[in-house]
Amino acid sequence: MTDFNDFKNFEREGWEERASTYGNWAVTSQIVPVAVKALNLSSDDRVLELASGPGYGTSEISKKTKNVLGTDFAQSMVFEAKNLFPDLNFEQADAENLKFEDNSFDKVFCTFGVLHFAHPAKAISEVQRVLKSGGIFVFTVWAPVEESPFFGILSEVISQLGSFDVGLPDAPPIDDFSDRERASVKLSEQGLEMIGFQAEDNVFDTGASPSKMPTVYREVGVRSKGLLDAQDPNKLPKIEAELVSRYREFEEEGTVKMPFPYRIVTAKKN
Repeated sequence: MTDFNDFKNFEREGWEERASTYGNWAVTSQIVPVAVKALNLSSDDRVLELASGPGYGTSEISKKTKNVLGTDFAQSMVFEAKNLFPDLNFEQADAENLKFEDNSFDKVFCTFGVLHFAHPAKAISEVQRVLKSGGIFVFTVWAPVEESPFFGILSEVISQLGSFDVGLPDAPPIDDFSDRERASVKLSEQGLEMIGFQAEDNVFDTGASPSKMPTVYREVGVRSKGLLDAQDPNKLPKIEAELVSRYREFEEEGTVKMPFPYRIVTAKKN
């Protein structure tokens, strides 16, 4: 297994810093209700959410079953979730090294966390271990960069005006699970059978003007903030000005409204 521990520490530190600002722009709050439907919940289900962040998923799941636990590796995110949803249960946990016993949960849920795991295979192996036989794992990932303006614009602007070679830690491939075939193979290798792969469209009103988009990149993502902040200071103003210019295409009534396509992946433990 490739050692991405530097990336893991980079992600953890970054999410510890942005617990209080992530919710300001979180497109995931719109996506969660759609993804939760794929769990096909019953009131008796015991559910674990991984990378629960501010707790939106756990809150949505709690409308169907009270036996839900939200977990995140960033302690500040756990505090934020407890503050937002004081009647629900949250605790700090590493998805790659869960403390729960084998066969503990009927369902496991994760919105976009797989993209931030240093060792996704290890996390999926842990999901397989804690799921009961017949249990369901539902997770979401973003569509490939070429289909996603939010990620594609940043990539294009950095390619044109900046550099990707800025010393950020190596990370796992970001698009393994946005491809149906690769996702199926990755899940099968850890003992899970992919039973669903939904390509979903979503238009998100960021609530931000084009001039605020460099700030949005810094507040919603660890890698995007690291990439911007590590650019040559002499080039950064041009990079940010170009980002603002590119986002005027998506401006409606003063705010950026743009497509955020994503995938809902469902897997089963046989």
